[in-house]
Amino acid sequence: MYDLEDITEEKQEFVINTDTKADWCLKKIQEERKEVERLTKIIDEEIEMLKLKKQKIEESLESKISFLQGKLFEYFDTIQPRELASCYKYKLPSGELVYKKPTVKYERDDEKILDWLANNGKSDYIKHQLSVDWAELKKTDFVNQVDGITEVQVPARFEVK
Repeated sequence: MYDLEDITEEKQEFVINTDTKADWCLKKIQEERKEVERLTKIIDEEIEMLKLKKQKIEESLESKISFLQGKLFEYFDTIQPRELASCYKYKLPSGELVYKKPTVKYERDDEKILDWLANNGKSDYIKHQLSVDWAELKKTDFVNQVDGITEVQVPARFEVK
């Protein structure tokens, strides 16, 4: 009946002045909305498909990397890396093999620690602004007795850099 392109080009000439034209406009709006929904659905499906492809690629690459890191770790056991304070290192032209030694990490509740230090005559480890002097406290032999400190073992780990 009416062509939308003709209407948009001749905006001033198209006037809705009858029920027939108004009804045509309503139908045209419904058609356009359906078209938008159709195209949006297609695009959403394609996006989902691409996300799945991306996930498969990432999983595949992670699997390959994990395999190669495992082989490098096996090789690391056969060599004499340089021992440093916190790790063992072995340099190669394209990077380094690093085995980090296990460490201890502490989860802290500073309020409980402050209370404990104050109540146990250890105020030397309290900074003037009432915060824990963690650098000094963690060096003590009573650090594991302090309320508010939980010791968490950090396992050894192998890194490829």
